[in-house]
Amino acid sequence: MRIVALSRRDAARLALLVVTLALLGWLIGWLVSPGVVRGATPASLDRYTLRGVATTQRALALTFDISWGTVMPAKVLAILVQDHVPATFFLSGPWAETNPGYVHQLVVDGFQVESHGWAHVNYSSLGYPGVVANIRHANQVLTSLTGHPVTYVRPPNGDFNATALAAAHSLGYTVVTWGTDSLDWMNPGVSVIIHRVVSRAHPGDIVLLHASDTCKQTNLALPAIIRALRQQGYRLVTLAALLKMGTPEYRG
Repeated sequence: MRIVALSRRDAARLALLVVTLALLGWLIGWLVSPGVVRGATPASLDRYTLRGVATTQRALALTFDISWGTVMPAKVLAILVQDHVPATFFLSGPWAETNPGYVHQLVVDGFQVESHGWAHVNYSSLGYPGVVANIRHANQVLTSLTGHPVTYVRPPNGDFNATALAAAHSLGYTVVTWGTDSLDWMNPGVSVIIHRVVSRAHPGDIVLLHASDTCKQTNLALPAIIRALRQQGYRLVTLAALLKMGTPEYRG
């Protein structure tokens, strides 16, 4: 067996090569790790939902779903306006059609308005034509009321499958779910809602909240959530603004 002695310079070069290859392997593994896809491609849009943004900036998006009522929407809107908090609202088509004044006010106040679909049913039960019809119907109403294109949809109950995602993508929509669920829709207690959001929030997070009348505690928890996140150095922004701060993250 022949033994080759390396000079100190060659040994250093070899060590550097080994380290470089190891780092490259780690980076590739990070980019293609199961369950996380960074960046928007047709394949990722048909398999995963947008759940956050990979960013170095300490920013996140508070998002609110509205499907029923006028009491909680008014309370949430008043808090956001008073505290100068940009936010994104996902509105169901029937609610928007019944409450055009609220929709107009959201636009005037500078909030981002997106779609929560039409009938509040699970998209996985509708099939491809059903999802297309659901999104299109809501789109007609929301576009007419806001005067702006609507290109993001949050499926009712956060339910979806590959067929639903492909249907939404065919209409030019991106399906948005969330990174942190406040559980305010369960009315678990004000302290529980606050703790879940504040303890789980992270840079690039999309936080799920609700402003429907069935959610009785959102307005009580919201001021403390806003205050705590700002104390932690977070900038609260719309979904559109958040997406400009980094790379979209898609997960199943």
